[in-house]
Amino acid sequence: MANATAVLMVETELPIMMTCADAAIPKGTILQLTTPYTVAATGAVNDLFGGIAAEEKISGDGKLQIAVYRGGIFKVEAGATVTVGLPQVVHQLNELTNTAANDNDLGYTFGRALESATDGQFFLLELGRGA
Repeated sequence: MANATAVLMVETELPIMMTCADAAIPKGTILQLTTPYTVAATGAVNDLFGGIAAEEKISGDGKLQIAVYRGGIFKVEAGATVTVGLPQVVHQLNELTNTAANDNDLGYTFGRALESATDGQFFLLELGRGA
């Protein structure tokens, strides 16, 4: 199931409110940090860690904030190879893969894989835990 949203398995931290555009963001969308304290849906490699949408954001509702998880254990989709124990980065919208050199230093790491997976499989991710 390509581009499935993340599913909360264990809540280890409460979500926080962050700024967002007045656009549709489904609950469970993996979010990138676009400017300080502002998030948007991820889309490509080298997106900065923002978190995961804790609620649905409805387009045109006039609200410019969304609740965002920055920690927790989530079931997410692999966009390429995922190795247990390794830090993970965005591969494309709502898909993750193993980090490359310097990804953690650049803020691209979204969490750490708690199990291995291949493209299209689901795995457990500890959100917000980098190198």
